[in-house]
Parts: sequence; C-alpha cells; structure tokens
Amino acid sequence: KVKQLMEYAGWYEGRSVDISIAEQYYANHGVPMMKTTQRFYRKYFGLCCEWYLAQKKLKWAADFEFALFPYLVNGIKNHLEDAYFRDMSGCELAEIEQAAGQKCQPIGHIGYYYPAEVWISEYGKLYAKYEYQDEIECFPDVFALIERELRQCKFDSAAMKTVEALDGKI
Repeated sequence: KVKQLMEYAGWYEGRSVDISIAEQYYANHGVPMMKTTQRFYRKYFGLCCEWYLAQKKLKWAADFEFALFPYLVNGIKNHLEDAYFRDMSGCELAEIEQAAGQKCQPIGHIGYYYPAEVWISEYGKLYAKYEYQDEIECFPDVFALIERELRQCKFDSAAMKTVEALDGKI
C-alpha cells in the first residue's frame, strides 16, 4: 500500500530529479547537503506534499504531509519553515545525533495528522521525533516510516495535491 501511495505521489523506481532548489536552500542556511541527503532528495523531492487519505473534501487540511525543506506548499511561504529548520539544525539536532551516533541533517516533516520531524543520518537512516512521545524512532527508509505512520489508518482511496511551485521544474 505504501509503495502504491508513493507512486501515486510521483515516485518511481530509479527516480532522480534536479534538486538545485533544495541545495540552494540548505546552502543559504549555512548547511551544505550531505551526500545521503542529496541522494534522498533526488529520489523524493517534489512528490505530492499533501495527501488526503480518509476524506473526500480537498478544502480541508490534508491528513498526511510529505513536506521536505524548503516548504513550497502551493504558493504560500510557510513563515514557520525557517524556525523549524533552525530548531531542527540546532538544539534538536544534537539530541538526534546523540541517538544516531553519527552526523544527521533535517529533511522536513512526514506523517499522518501530527507529522514527525525527520532527519537523515550520514548512513541514510531516518530519525523521527514526534510531539506526542519522548523516544526518537529510527527507520531504514522512508517507506518504513510511512508504514508506521499509516498502521492505524484505514482508507480505501487517496487524493493528493502536487507542489505547484515545482510543477514543470523538476
């Protein structure tokens, strides 16, 4: 089911897109992208960012977010984005790196209803921190993270919105 959703969001085996917009964003924040971050972005940058799984009204807030930095959510610059990136690159990063035992970088928010803050390690593992729990969870890849997010979710259809700012650009 997760693979189907990812394909619906625009992912496919061997996907490799232009990530210069994201690389520039990281560079502007004084955080050059690690190799694993670049690889992750080439595969997943620009996928549909808002997923509607158990509801029919697209005017409502999406129930699943796949938001990688920079947030380019449909023409609206998220004013919290820089604060999120700063926090996830600062005080929170130390906690994640201690748990991971290696260098990590923030990549964004992924999840159902209360999306996790997500970091990637230099070995490509994903680390997720949730508002509602103290433990940091580790995932081998984004599919495992999404599977964990959706284990409580029953749905038989999905609708998605693309990142309009990237339409035709990647």
